[in-house]
Amino acid sequence: MAFGELKTFIKLTIAIALILIVLLLVSSYFLAMSLGPALLFSPDGLTVSSQHWRLPILLFIIIGFYTPIALNVGLVFLFLWSVFAVCFISAWKFRESFHGVIEKGFSRPMKKLFDNWLFAMPVVTSMTLTAVIAIHSFQETHGVPTGEISLPKNPFKALFELSYAALIEEIGFRVTPIAAFLIIYLFWVGRKNAVTLSLRQRLKLFLTAPLYPDKAKKMVGVKTVSDFGVKGGISLGEWFMIFFTSIIFGLAHYLGDGGWEVGKVTSASVVGLAMGLTYLLYGVQAPILLHWFFNYYQHIYFISMYIIFILINLFTVVFGILNWLAFTILGLHKTFKVVTKRLNHG
Repeated sequence: MAFGELKTFIKLTIAIALILIVLLLVSSYFLAMSLGPALLFSPDGLTVSSQHWRLPILLFIIIGFYTPIALNVGLVFLFLWSVFAVCFISAWKFRESFHGVIEKGFSRPMKKLFDNWLFAMPVVTSMTLTAVIAIHSFQETHGVPTGEISLPKNPFKALFELSYAALIEEIGFRVTPIAAFLIIYLFWVGRKNAVTLSLRQRLKLFLTAPLYPDKAKKMVGVKTVSDFGVKGGISLGEWFMIFFTSIIFGLAHYLGDGGWEVGKVTSASVVGLAMGLTYLLYGVQAPILLHWFFNYYQHIYFISMYIIFILINLFTVVFGILNWLAFTILGLHKTFKVVTKRLNHG
């Protein structure tokens, strides 16, 4: 077998394995979605879903308030579940469809598979979860405590609180501050570049920026991630907002009353970084579903199928390690090619 044929065979094998793993994990996401309402509205879960609570609303990092009236927990959960469902539908269809990238996965470069967030999600979640575990282990070894999340003893109450946090924290820590920056930045750029926008186009830009930042940037001629990649498609101001919101997100976990210790600042900031970056890459559905993975998805399997929970986490961590290894190899390979090219032209 010639070297070229061997290289093609290896790429094909990796692509098939990657697609199969992604399909398996995405299937587990859909199963988790179906389990949520089934658990909360079960005879045992009705003790929680029938209650009425005043709930916190986080609008902008630290600006928030409680709902003026107590809301029915079951109805709020159905609203949350509906938002997650819409996010999954958007993740399936946005930029390029989930089934579309898989159908073309063997005839295009493998990186094109990641044009769809639902395909990229298992890879990102596995790498993020592995990074969190590694950070916690390293810090604990060096005497920096992580602590443990303080959840209600009632698993159904904990499910609701975690599901609620997945949405409300993304709105408060990610979407509103980054979207506010983007709206100001894009209107400023549009005015600077003499881009003429009608009232309708201005309204569209204002509404699009919080939902799909990359699409909004294209409306005023700003470089986008889809066209220029992460390095060229994210401005310095956007990077600042990603890091700023990530650090605030990390500090909020420690300074709040959730049971976390100082070691959680680092890991939560890393998770926040992933959420902020995916927000700019794929749209608002990406960070919400990434938060959903850590809160809703993990807890659903923990309280309903503990053995499956252990197996899924083990599988996800192994997948994450392999992804980090592949990411490192590709990075080193790219660096080697750049250095070699410079030496040859030097």
